[in-house]
Amino acid sequence: MQRNAKSTAALRKVKYFLLDMDGTIYLDTTLFDGTLEFLDILKQQGRRAIYITNNSSKSVKEYVKKLHNIGIEVPAEDFCTSAQALVYNLDKVKPGARIYLVGTPPLADYLRECGFTLLDDYTDDPALRPDYVVLGFDTTVTYEKLRIACDYLTDGVEFWATHPDMVCPMRPGHSVPDAGAFMLLFEGATGRRPSFVAGKPNPCMIQMCMDKYGLKPDEVAVVGDRLNTDILSAKNAGVISVCVLTGEATLADIDATPKERKPDYVFDSIKDIYEILKAARRPRGGRHA
Repeated sequence: MQRNAKSTAALRKVKYFLLDMDGTIYLDTTLFDGTLEFLDILKQQGRRAIYITNNSSKSVKEYVKKLHNIGIEVPAEDFCTSAQALVYNLDKVKPGARIYLVGTPPLADYLRECGFTLLDDYTDDPALRPDYVVLGFDTTVTYEKLRIACDYLTDGVEFWATHPDMVCPMRPGHSVPDAGAFMLLFEGATGRRPSFVAGKPNPCMIQMCMDKYGLKPDEVAVVGDRLNTDILSAKNAGVISVCVLTGEATLADIDATPKERKPDYVFDSIKDIYEILKAARRPRGGRHA
């Protein structure tokens, strides 16, 4: 059910839907009702889904496998992650930088593949010290990692992060600390916060997709369940914002949100968007690149 009276005409013209995943099209390993029908009608109508995620703990290869295991076949090129956004911006300012990483092995492997040098320990040698401390969602975190990162931050090393999410949802009703929670830990220990955070609500991932596919703002809709990341990133990018109530956000949260940050559309689930598109014609100039 649509939770507002806004006309859906603009939504019917969208060519690319940028989809958050957990809480939007599935929870953990369970697909939400209507997800497969929604993805199928996008293909039928020449539209496209791009999967955007702040979760930097997994590689794109792992996401491809996860979606395959729950019944969605997606090529690697249809993903855009906060790790990719981080690299996109690092390459602009210091390609091949030295990094001390608080992150998972898949994130470490990706950074190495992209030409960055990762440090394993603390050093006072100016020639060997990191250019950046990078914080991701680290499910392999140790106290030693945190200690070394704090030492470098206290020394003034530049601090970047993949995304600001406070928690990552797991099974219904349960979450675990995410990168945003560790940002608070580092701030409490060193007084430092990241000078750059690549993931939502930064519009970087959205802009990367728009640049890659030559899209205009009215051809793009971001669909997600979090107001302070998914929806705010869409607002920051100037594209259509769609909130589904299958994850974090509630109607009470939306009512309490300032007008300029409210989503353009609110639906109970992805299935409602499918129903709207089912009644729509293929968008003019629609393509499936």
